[in-house]
Amino acid sequence: MDGESFRPPNNPASAPINATPATVGCPHCAAQMAPKAAFCPACGWSMTPVPPLERAVAAAGYLPLIPAAVILFLPTYRRHLFVRFHAWQSIFLWIVFLSLTVVAMLLSNLAASSLMAFLLLGILASLGMLFLWFVLSLKAWQGERFALPFFGVLAARMR
Repeated sequence: MDGESFRPPNNPASAPINATPATVGCPHCAAQMAPKAAFCPACGWSMTPVPPLERAVAAAGYLPLIPAAVILFLPTYRRHLFVRFHAWQSIFLWIVFLSLTVVAMLLSNLAASSLMAFLLLGILASLGMLFLWFVLSLKAWQGERFALPFFGVLAARMR
């Protein structure tokens, strides 16, 4: 052993142990994701429990337009990504719904012959919005980051 440093034999017992796994499984849907992910990319389940107050505020953000805008300006919730995500998604959803309602009302005034068709479409859209509001509020209350296809992407970008 003149001048050579001592090296332990190459066996698995002496190999360094990797402390962080490459991926972890979601406890809700078993999808693989990065170990430091805050939410599961497949189902939106939170990897860290969301406090009940934040869940309640996020669910209240789905009430028509005004509460979500107020939540975004409250200094308490400016850094809470979960609450901000749901507030922005609610704002985008309500803006589109109210815009479509105004357009439908204008079109129904112009085309009196199709008034019944606009009335039926309005009723269906309102029932759909009520169902969507209920689902989104429930998901926020459960601590899930449930992203709608277009609105969720926009809400995630707003920080």
